[in-house]
Amino acid sequence: MVLAGVAVAILGPYALYQTFPHPKATALDTRTQARGIDLDISELDTLPDSMRDGAMLLLTTEVPEPPDSLANLAVATGENVLRPVSEAVEETQPVLYWSAGFGEPPYSVSLSDDRNQVIARAQGIQNTSWMVLMPLRRGGEYTWQVTVAGVTESATFRVLDDGQMMLWKAMQAAHGDSHLLIGLVAQQLGLLSIAEREYTALTKEYPDSNTAALLLNNVSELRNR
Repeated sequence: MVLAGVAVAILGPYALYQTFPHPKATALDTRTQARGIDLDISELDTLPDSMRDGAMLLLTTEVPEPPDSLANLAVATGENVLRPVSEAVEETQPVLYWSAGFGEPPYSVSLSDDRNQVIARAQGIQNTSWMVLMPLRRGGEYTWQVTVAGVTESATFRVLDDGQMMLWKAMQAAHGDSHLLIGLVAQQLGLLSIAEREYTALTKEYPDSNTAALLLNNVSELRNR
């Protein structure tokens, strides 16, 4: 663990990723064609085994399921909380967003930890967003509430832990120009908003791809639950 920390500090996340064993990229084979995948997924062979296997499931599943890391997160109590909602975030000080249709400002926001203890609170907010002013614990789960005119809606989220954040940075450094790969990694890490953004870009890049459309539809379903 100490060696890994030193490697990150000196070499950066991509160099550390390169030190992990993973197979070399190979050409798209007939198995992917048999599964009905109509995108070139050869770059997935550069992923660690578990991430590659998870990506293949996302590429072919018809019934989307949230990753295990999000299994304990409660569903939102209304439609006006926008994000983060039942998903993971990479930032330790995320921005919380809600809909202007919830009501006229001012708004009040509170944030609680997994012990239901309020750790942050703000009142008189005129915008439909608020940034958490204190760094949150990596790997922690949190519930936020927004209130206007006596009506409250809430949502939950978790912050990527140190290992997940290290992997996420490595993937961004190595494959940041690939909407497909970044989307697949983001979804497996629970970064559903980012995955949705990447899949949206992917469908624009490949408008005739059924696979791209499936990925976007599935992650949108997860976000709208």
